[in-house]
Order: sequence, then structure tokens, then C-alpha cells
Amino acid sequence: MRTLAPDRSLQTQEPPRLIGDAARLDRVMSALRQVRQQDCAPDIVSGGRVRSLEIGPDEAVLTLRLEGGRCGSAQVLAELAFDVLREQLPDLDLYLRHEHSGCPNH
Repeated sequence: MRTLAPDRSLQTQEPPRLIGDAARLDRVMSALRQVRQQDCAPDIVSGGRVRSLEIGPDEAVLTLRLEGGRCGSAQVLAELAFDVLREQLPDLDLYLRHEHSGCPNH
């Protein structure tokens, strides 16, 4: 099994910007805390990867910080986070945005 060391530079970031119904935001953020880069790594919320979550009446937008030059692991994290959105918000249009610095391909 391949795993990557956690990117410690993300852990000092500001808290995510949250917009929308508080109960829905809490539910989704709680579910996002289950997404980890590896078993012993911090989750994507406390690790600073979740930059914002906006939940409106018809759509939700999650913005992630995916950096550190590990494009493959960033893609996996993004897919796992999107799976959480699909599970928690099945009736909304869903969008995933990313701040992607550090990848030589972007």
C-alpha cells in the first residue's frame, strides 16, 4: 500500500469559509473530517485543505487546497471529498474547486 507523509505546511492555515445553513454545513464538514491522506494523517478539514464550503438552495461548492507537488494524491483526495458531497447533498448540483499550487503540471 502506498501512502504519503502529511503535508505539515497546510496545518497552520486559516479556518475554512462556510456559507449556508448551519446544520447542513456541520453535517458535511463532519463527514469531510473522515477524509484523510493516509490513516495517521490529519483529516482534510483540520489539515487545512478545505478552504471553503458554500451550500445554497440548489448547489454546493467545495474549494480545496491541493498542493505540495503530489498530483496523484491530490486527485484521490478530491475524489474522496466529492464522494462525501454526493452522499451528504444528493439533491444539489455539486462543484469542486481547487487552489492548486505546487503541481508542476498546473
